[in-house]
Amino acid sequence: MQSSFFGLNVATQGLFTARTWLDITNHNITNAQTPGYSRQFGVQSACRPLPNNGIGMMGTGSEILKISQYRNKYLDTKFWSNSSHLGEYTVKNSQTSSIETILNEIKDTGISKQFDDMFDSLQKLSTDPSNESYKINFIDMAKSFSRFFNDIGDKMRSFQREANFSIKTKVDQINYCANQLATLNEQIENVEFSGAEANDLRDKRALIVDELSHIINVKVDERVDVNGKKTFSVLANGQKLVEGTKVNLLETKSREHLNNPEDEPGLYDIYWANGNKFDMTDPELEGELKGYIDMRDGNNGNNFKGVINSLTAASNIITVSNVNRADLPDKGEIKIDGVVYKYDSFTYDKGNNEVTFTLASNAPAGAKNVSMGEDLKYKGISYYTERLNNFVRTVAEKFNEIHRGGNNGTGGPLFTFKDYNPGDVVDYSKMTIDNFQFSSEIASDIDKLLTSSDPTSGESDNDIIKRMLDLKHDNDMFKTGEPGNYIQALIGELGIDKSQAASFEKGQVDLNLMINNQRLSYSGVDLNEETTNIIKFQQAYVISAQMIRVFDEIYDVTINRMGAN
Repeated sequence: MQSSFFGLNVATQGLFTARTWLDITNHNITNAQTPGYSRQFGVQSACRPLPNNGIGMMGTGSEILKISQYRNKYLDTKFWSNSSHLGEYTVKNSQTSSIETILNEIKDTGISKQFDDMFDSLQKLSTDPSNESYKINFIDMAKSFSRFFNDIGDKMRSFQREANFSIKTKVDQINYCANQLATLNEQIENVEFSGAEANDLRDKRALIVDELSHIINVKVDERVDVNGKKTFSVLANGQKLVEGTKVNLLETKSREHLNNPEDEPGLYDIYWANGNKFDMTDPELEGELKGYIDMRDGNNGNNFKGVINSLTAASNIITVSNVNRADLPDKGEIKIDGVVYKYDSFTYDKGNNEVTFTLASNAPAGAKNVSMGEDLKYKGISYYTERLNNFVRTVAEKFNEIHRGGNNGTGGPLFTFKDYNPGDVVDYSKMTIDNFQFSSEIASDIDKLLTSSDPTSGESDNDIIKRMLDLKHDNDMFKTGEPGNYIQALIGELGIDKSQAASFEKGQVDLNLMINNQRLSYSGVDLNEETTNIIKFQQAYVISAQMIRVFDEIYDVTINRMGAN
């Protein structure tokens, strides 16, 4: 037999259910503009029915079993995957724009003008080789030409330092996100231990993953064990970063040696806290971190490579042939068949294109391949710096070869580099855009600026100057032709890289916006819908209250009035 107050209990349940829905709706409305918030809803169910004197089951009202949220894991995963692509190309577009600014200066007001001014002064000197003012003018223009490249070198190094600092910043952000995720995992675990859902905490956690996915590619997984315990884990570039309340943090360490000859000293490598090295060249790596690494270290595969030509058993001397470059640090590290060895010194045989290394330890027998640094096939700061280094080395060597023929082969070099000792053979592998300069000897004694190969031919002879003038249009100086073509080709390369990065970024922005709109359409708060819910659940609340009044009148009649009779 059902309770005398059965109807009142059912109406009260309806009142509680409607009130809970109003509370949920109120919470949704107040968080409509909260970043990362997912719309919540009540999981409503009919209460357990009771038997009713053999005529069937009598319903006992409704109840809210739990408060859940609208969240689509597929759209989240899709958003996180695209976000890492967007982060990478946002960085690359920004960084290549900075380099483009420098090279556009070269094109518009820089090297073209500096180069032309230097050759104009040389042309004027050819008309009167004995004129001291013409000589001084040429020296000034040549100095200006070299200082211009010094300034470019300063800017390129500054960009690399900034990219290096950004790498450390991104590693710090990854660690910060990892610690936050671990803390939230613990809070969520405590809340959900009783069976409730920690919706707002889960939103905060997903929002942190949103931020993390922009920095590095992530994979998220939530497993449930046999006891019902949930473990939320995050993989960063395939390596475990967070597992429940445990974190595997990253750290940066300054390099002891240069990977690329153009590098700033002390650039950061990344390691896991357990000491394992983080693979910065992994082709699967994405995100802002990948963008900064590619821009800082990208050499387009132009790192030092060669094949061992001579190796004495149990010896620390190896000779490497078929090398692609010789502008190496005086000491550093090389890889022999993938194993790192330190070298104390090296010599270069230009005629045979061979480099001989003196290692700090014996080389392995049977070794074949030698390399330095990483083969990073992206045109970053290192690549463009190397191309500019090649330009000044080639131009300097051509000018010096001609000037050396002055006065029966007694001429000194026109272009040298800082720390060059007068009288030494110019080692062009040590010349860079940072240290490139006009000869201080000639600048302090203009009589050492030679204009003729034959000292007896008179001051009017200018064959040396004429040969220098021909360099401006020497199509054999570079593979791309004359010097101007080399610079134009370099600018063209960068223009293509910049256009590609901008195009990829725009595509990822559009795709990211589309996916986020899909997420918002599913999880976001629609104020029009919530307004409708206010009216709907307010009416349900009012009607349940009316039912209570109805049963109150019934009980009043049943108990008071009938009892009075």
